Amino acid sequence: MTGLFQQPECEDANILLERARCLAEPLGQKEKTGEGLDVLTFWLNGERYCVSMKYVREVTLLRALTTLPGTPDFILGIISIRGRVVSVTDLRVFFNLPRKGLSDYNKIIVLSGEGMEFAILADQVDGVSHQILSHLGPLPETISGIGKDFLEGVFPGPLMLIKTEAVLSHPKLVVRSAQI
Repeated sequence: MTGLFQQPECEDANILLERARCLAEPLGQKEKTGEGLDVLTFWLNGERYCVSMKYVREVTLLRALTTLPGTPDFILGIISIRGRVVSVTDLRVFFNLPRKGLSDYNKIIVLSGEGMEFAILADQVDGVSHQILSHLGPLPETISGIGKDFLEGVFPGPLMLIKTEAVLSHPKLVVRSAQI
């Protein structure tokens, strides 16, 4: 008779032990078990975007911008970063989003890859986060125009993932020495 009562106690103990193990796991531990991507998150026209950290070389303040006459309107100009001349692209103009003036708080994100290096303008940079690729959803129907071709999808938040390799290799942004 006592054996019948001991078995449920053992099951209860196992259930409680399993709950304790689950509760003892650090927050976010389960979230990081899926295939993911480290991204740099930034703001552009009140919306959050991200690029893969694989292509991010550095983030710095926008300062000492030199405009270049005769360049497309999405090229803001050039800056010198420790002796390297880097062009700065305004993705808002490139994606046909409303234009916004520059401020002292603007940052630039230097992207490198596909044989190219240039910077993109950001209103604000939030930082690096790890996103689970299975959480990447399709683009909303409201997004249209050239920007849609450069967006991979939307993470919860919402956070739009930019196809960085497509931006880095787009013919409008690539200048070959033979074209000059």
